Amino acid sequence: MLKFGIGKGPIKKKRAVVIASSCAAVVLVAVLTVFLYINGMLGKINYASATSAASTDSSDADLTTSSNAPQSTIEDIDSQIRANLANSSIPLAYDENVFNVLLIGCDARTNSDTGLSDSMIILSINKKTQKIVMTSVMRDMYVAIPGYGSNRINAAYAFGGSKLLLDTIQANFKIKIDKYICVNFFSFIDIVDNLGGVNARVSEAEMKDLNKNVEEINAIKGLPPSDGFLAQAGDDLHLTGKQTLGYVRIRHVGNADFERTERQRMVLTQIFDKLRGQNVIQLNSLLGTLLPEITTNLSKGEFFSLLLSAPAYSNYTLVEDRLPIDGSFQNVVINQMDVLSVDLTKNIANLRSEIFNETD
Repeated sequence: MLKFGIGKGPIKKKRAVVIASSCAAVVLVAVLTVFLYINGMLGKINYASATSAASTDSSDADLTTSSNAPQSTIEDIDSQIRANLANSSIPLAYDENVFNVLLIGCDARTNSDTGLSDSMIILSINKKTQKIVMTSVMRDMYVAIPGYGSNRINAAYAFGGSKLLLDTIQANFKIKIDKYICVNFFSFIDIVDNLGGVNARVSEAEMKDLNKNVEEINAIKGLPPSDGFLAQAGDDLHLTGKQTLGYVRIRHVGNADFERTERQRMVLTQIFDKLRGQNVIQLNSLLGTLLPEITTNLSKGEFFSLLLSAPAYSNYTLVEDRLPIDGSFQNVVINQMDVLSVDLTKNIANLRSEIFNETD
């Protein structure tokens, strides 16, 4: 019996080693397969450097028939903007636990057109606080655009593409941000449709503007003018991708761009909620649609890291914010443009508090 016991011991150990080695090999192959698959999927993304430039046409800036503000007021505003730009005593806010990326919705009318920055949202993922902060950047803010003087912040993308827009946000609001993800009209429609649409309250006035925006898309795509029109207003309507695009672009109903950015954040929140509920098969289908539709300067490694962390992020608290915050701006007419003169000090402090959890 003793010999039998001694004889079986090494055999069991060998079998254990063989089983362990086999399991390790299977895991390695599985991990390698997943990596190669995801790497192949990431290869579908339109990678671009942050220096990609847009058209220099800034004609989307609405002009006003109102008279300019007094020259002394304009000079005072410009002086404050220049002082903030030159103020090196405020370092760029940065935290290794916070990932910032600028989401740009460009108004490209064709898949080959670069377009202008129709919407801008800073997406901040804070691993320490487990918060995801969506900060809308209102396009009428009057700020310093490096190399171009003072103008609406939306003009930065028109003058120098994503690189200049990132530089402008970083310079004026003292936040380190050098990554972006951009989608155009058609990308947005496809993504929303792939997720099954969104729900929204749409007033009669909003429906009128929504359908005007849908009609514009139809003209571009060669479809009948009323194709996909929203038939009626209501409190909880289900919108298709095309209708959702028409909805988030509404600007002349209600409190102008303030309500427009609220609509954008509401839709983005629903998109995040839908992503949280996706299973593996659904996510695979979504990635197949989404990845070829975006342009970004994120590396494959950075995108891979975001995908791997997605399950953890699904439990984070989603927070909405806006630049400028209430009580920190005034409406002014400069160069025949209605712009927002912003208290940069207040908004810098708010960004640091919301995104980085900093306090004075």
